[in-house]
Amino acid sequence: MQPLRRVLRGLLTAMVLAGCLFTGTATTAGAAQPDCAGRGVPASKISIQLWTFAEYIGFGTDAATIERTREVFAALSEMGYRNVEPFTLSGLTAEEYRALLDEYGLKASARHVNVGTPTNPADIEAILEENRILGIKYFGSGGTPNFATEAEWIAYAEYLDAVGEQARKAGQTLMVHNHNWEFQRVFGDMTAYDILLANTDPRNVVFQLDLYWATNGGVDPVELIEQYGDRIELFHVKDMAAGTFPGRIEIVGEGIIDFPTIFEAAGGGIRYYVVEHDPRFGDPTFDPFEAAETGFDYLACVTY
Repeated sequence: MQPLRRVLRGLLTAMVLAGCLFTGTATTAGAAQPDCAGRGVPASKISIQLWTFAEYIGFGTDAATIERTREVFAALSEMGYRNVEPFTLSGLTAEEYRALLDEYGLKASARHVNVGTPTNPADIEAILEENRILGIKYFGSGGTPNFATEAEWIAYAEYLDAVGEQARKAGQTLMVHNHNWEFQRVFGDMTAYDILLANTDPRNVVFQLDLYWATNGGVDPVELIEQYGDRIELFHVKDMAAGTFPGRIEIVGEGIIDFPTIFEAAGGGIRYYVVEHDPRFGDPTFDPFEAAETGFDYLACVTY
């Protein structure tokens, strides 16, 4: 059985969709804003990784999947989001997906898409063309391979640098998103994360620091920012539950990660603060709409 909040959210979305059918479009003009909006992260810099809704939307490409994507977009627009970070196009063409974003006043701030590896390269030209249509500047894989050897990490970094150069010449930017293993794979005095930074040109590759996974990996995000701040242009804002370390992913603002201190350390260098909560597959008590709304309100209000 769905949580009550999800049922209510579905009713709200139905009303939003009905209004869209009547007016022909949706708008964020009437989006509810928390009382403290404007004191925290600007709405123009707040985004959400749609992986948060992976279980809800599903992984299909049929009409029902697309309709659930529409429902999520309507709800996010009502919450005040202006940006989303897709991980799939759900069977839509880039043109169709862009039209759906436009309908709800949303922009794709970045995109997770498989950019390949040295031994299994991706069709980067096709990705760049889709990105152009979608209006995306930042893109990159959702995670790095968990290589076992230093040589593999160096080769991967060199591959990413070449992809990043190709992207830069097309007016786009390759980003690298971390999990925990980039900090736990250590070769001499360098982590895999260090190797990725050392073997990529700052002009070609930037980094999307996932604050939960960095913390999970045993490093202090503030120290990473102090060391590599000019290379980190996006945050994945995910919280960690209290208790035995490392705790599970928690709704933003309800865990133990000290976001104000991290945000203060970053100064004004972060382009997008991306709310994310990995799905709790099979857990009917988890409501991605609640996670999205609470995360937006937290970022809109947080002071640092």
